[in-house]
Amino acid sequence: MNIKVIKIKHITGTYIVDVPDGSLNEMKAQLDKCLNDEQGAIVVKGENGDQFVYPSDLIKNSFIAIVDREE
Repeated sequence: MNIKVIKIKHITGTYIVDVPDGSLNEMKAQLDKCLNDEQGAIVVKGENGDQFVYPSDLIKNSFIAIVDREE
């Protein structure tokens, strides 16, 4: 099974969001909520307990792709 990531291409740079195993549909739902103004941001916890916040304004003004993770 391929491991997926979400690539967010914005004018400020390209952001890669790792999708944990089995949560691709949940991440898609969160993206949809941000695009429809139902959710203010996507918050992803990193391996070291860090939190990464992707505001809905960033998501709305970006090109978004769900692709296989490059090894």
